[in-house]
Amino acid sequence: MTKPDREPGSVGRTAAGRPTREAPPALAVERLCVGHEWLGAFIDDVSLEIASGEVLALVGESGCGKSLTALALMRLLPRGFEVTSGAIRLGAEDVLAKSERELNATRGRRIAMLFQHPQVMLDPTATVGAQIAEPLRLHLGMDRRGSRRRVVELLREVGIPEPGHRAGSYAFQLSGGMAQRVMIAAALGGSPDVLVADEPTTALDVTVQVQILKLLHRERCERGLAILLITHDLSVVAALADRVAVMYAGRIVEQGAKEQILRHPRHPYTRALVESTLLREHSGGTPGSSPEPPRNARRTTRGCPYYPRCPTAARDELQARCRDREPALEVGPDGSGVRCWAAVTSDERRP
Repeated sequence: MTKPDREPGSVGRTAAGRPTREAPPALAVERLCVGHEWLGAFIDDVSLEIASGEVLALVGESGCGKSLTALALMRLLPRGFEVTSGAIRLGAEDVLAKSERELNATRGRRIAMLFQHPQVMLDPTATVGAQIAEPLRLHLGMDRRGSRRRVVELLREVGIPEPGHRAGSYAFQLSGGMAQRVMIAAALGGSPDVLVADEPTTALDVTVQVQILKLLHRERCERGLAILLITHDLSVVAALADRVAVMYAGRIVEQGAKEQILRHPRHPYTRALVESTLLREHSGGTPGSSPEPPRNARRTTRGCPYYPRCPTAARDELQARCRDREPALEVGPDGSGVRCWAAVTSDERRP
């Protein structure tokens, strides 16, 4: 494994917030929309870019559309859902134009996914070694002996003790942390360019969470791995991410560098998320914005979807605009942007 030429997270960007030619995106999502055949739109106008060696966190509360976005990137949407418009590119490759056969070669080789609840995702009838070896033979053309040797190496790399012995274990014989390490080994076996990590530390104790985050950080540094980190836990974001995109009701409402999002959030929803994390850490409290989160990622209002919960929208000069329409997400030269009339008004007042 070799380290990337650029430091992780050090990404040149154009005025539109896109990586420059010096650092082309490993993953580019352009105006992605996902709908259900009879329930309507769930993901609306989502654009994301991740450079090699960079971690982009996609955050938001349950039901906002994070995991559905991840499944769309892998072309693994549940029955009834489909990508209705937009583009998904891995380097120069158009993911949406690929046939199912081409997708089978792409998944695991160009892009891999780390799912929630690893013990559920592991096949209970096959040893972990056999499951890790499958992508090695499929994508890298290894023979049985070579794949067996590489499985042991991968298990050792992700910190599994006695990797030769553990390769013969079954899922029920693993702890939660060990099962997650096995899943990481399986995901990295095909040497993908992009890893989609969907809540990779959910249901793990704090000590194991730290170990998993350190492991992902090491892998992105050594491999130049681009990571889309999907989470609702801002402490995980603070530990691993370079940039953050905040999702609400299937829309990106704010994006920017990690420090800017966590320390100086501009959208009222982002502020509520940050305050919620701080209250839980210090007093076990909950945010005071609204007690009723959205049930799913569908839009429920004509204007800003956060309007029914937003304390800022109560201001007289904002009510009509917030109720009837929402501003576009304008991305600045630094790659940051916010979809909020209050923020736009504040920007207009600056000298």
